[in-house]
Amino acid sequence: MNFRISFLFLFFIAFSSISQEIPGFGDVDSHDFYVNQLNDSKDVDFQRIIELYDAYIIENPLDLIAKVERCKFIGNSYYDEYEEYNLKYEETEKCIDELYLNYPNNPNVLIYKAENLYGDEKLAILEEAQNKILNSPASWTDIDKASINKMLGDYYRYGENSEKTLRYYVKAQGLNSDLDLSIPIAEIYVENGKNHLAKKVLLPQLDNDTVLWQINTKAKLLLEVGETELALKLFDEVKRKDSTFINYSEMALAMENLGDFDLAREFLVKGTLSEWNKVSSLQNLFDHDLKHSDSKTALSSLRNLQEENSFDDFFAIKRFHVFFKNPFLPWSFSELLHLSFLVLSIFFLVAIPYLWVLPIFNLGLFIKRKGKQIIPKLNFNWGLRHFWIISFVYLFAQYLLSLVFFYEENINAFFEVIISYEEVVEDQLVLANSMLAFVAFMAIGTLFVLKKDVLYSLYSSKLSVWTSLKLGIGFVIFNIIFLKILKGFVDIDDFDSTQLVFNASVEIVAILKTYGFFVAVLAVAVVAPIYEEVIFRGVVLGSVEKHLGFIGANVIQASMFALIHFSLKLFIYYFVFGLVTGYYARKTEGLITGIILHAVNNFIVIVLISLFLI
Repeated sequence: MNFRISFLFLFFIAFSSISQEIPGFGDVDSHDFYVNQLNDSKDVDFQRIIELYDAYIIENPLDLIAKVERCKFIGNSYYDEYEEYNLKYEETEKCIDELYLNYPNNPNVLIYKAENLYGDEKLAILEEAQNKILNSPASWTDIDKASINKMLGDYYRYGENSEKTLRYYVKAQGLNSDLDLSIPIAEIYVENGKNHLAKKVLLPQLDNDTVLWQINTKAKLLLEVGETELALKLFDEVKRKDSTFINYSEMALAMENLGDFDLAREFLVKGTLSEWNKVSSLQNLFDHDLKHSDSKTALSSLRNLQEENSFDDFFAIKRFHVFFKNPFLPWSFSELLHLSFLVLSIFFLVAIPYLWVLPIFNLGLFIKRKGKQIIPKLNFNWGLRHFWIISFVYLFAQYLLSLVFFYEENINAFFEVIISYEEVVEDQLVLANSMLAFVAFMAIGTLFVLKKDVLYSLYSSKLSVWTSLKLGIGFVIFNIIFLKILKGFVDIDDFDSTQLVFNASVEIVAILKTYGFFVAVLAVAVVAPIYEEVIFRGVVLGSVEKHLGFIGANVIQASMFALIHFSLKLFIYYFVFGLVTGYYARKTEGLITGIILHAVNNFIVIVLISLFLI
């Protein structure tokens, strides 16, 4: 027996006191065992184990599993899970590349390589594996095929392609019965409103679960699909096995669904006893009390929340909710102080428009003092006073709706009141209602800047309606061509492209899903184009032109139009959109053509979203 084999034998004997079943170097997952053997002398132990792998491979050159496990050992031995950083990254990459170069058709190698890639590179290897499965299926076990299909499902899951994700997950589950993909499959069904199919997937797998996070996740999904009693049983099972793992807010939700509000409150109170994320638990308790408890209990919950974090109700909006529940409850000094913050913030909104109105006024004075006469080319009777009014109306609308619909989320984010590790799921009803409320508020607010002597600009135009409609269709075609050019300079993905060409947004999708096609058309393709054209191509363009001339005014209104869409990537698109409609306001001496262009664009948005995105 040569030295290396003798050393290997002694190494096995040395570790026999630690484990009764030491894996051989050709065993699957042997790398996990040897990674755990690395101690404080990590570098020495690492080199020793690598030499043992090498010795085994020399003696067993056809054992491909050992070669794969050797690479996995290198990749995991210095991997930091918290930092997600591998000091042996380059060495691991080299090892994987050598394996792939020498064994490009081996299932284990292809699976391992795919596991260590991301994005398009990962997809390329997975598609290569799929082709090899089709060409030589006998070389692949069902478990190997399942691994490839699961990774394809994961890839498209992150790419938000639910149809492909579901197809690959279902196929992987069918190939490997030990693989439990019921959670992601059920999540996809729930996302697409197919709760009955989610139940069908979840229920048969419940008895096989031993992992707490899986049981807990399935309990959450069962809550969503209406299986409240069964979800509660699973929560109880989690609680028995590890009481620290239970989420009392989920237990409370289950009780609320059953109509037992008192027991729901008991669970919420238990959640507040833990110091971990205590503010979030107190917020849940207050929300429950506001809906289901008396006003004094709700106020008590709010004050407990304020004691824990005084920033939570910074503008006293939650206190207003309690006020509407019972106007006769006394206000504390702290609550009155927060109310004063709300009043001051509104005064601040009054002052903000002066940041752009005053510079325009002063620049206009400077130009006149230089002897240059500005001759307006638009016959719009709006001045900077109207510009200030409409600016305040717009800011106040945004601010008010953020307080009404997204108050807690905004406060949590701005003041870092709570730390959430879960992805925020946007409520479609809230999004739809906030959009409709904003459209209605702005439509009413725009009336403040309309007078009889300016109303003619809404319907006057040198172009006929039919000509304007044809221009609107041409404008959409122009947008598409412009997008193709812009994509050469700006990194825009497919979702951004949809927004860019058609001015689509999640709010429009929410309105379509919640209230249907006709409400979306009325709000987005009729009302919104009217007030937006009045504001930007009417008030802003007309008032600024009197001080800076048409070119400067058109640039300013187009820039403001682009800024209010809050997208750096899409700024140039909205800017050009504003310039074009501003040009037609001057050319036609009215706003009707711009309104029609805007309306046609938004109408096509809604039609296309209805057909392809929903």
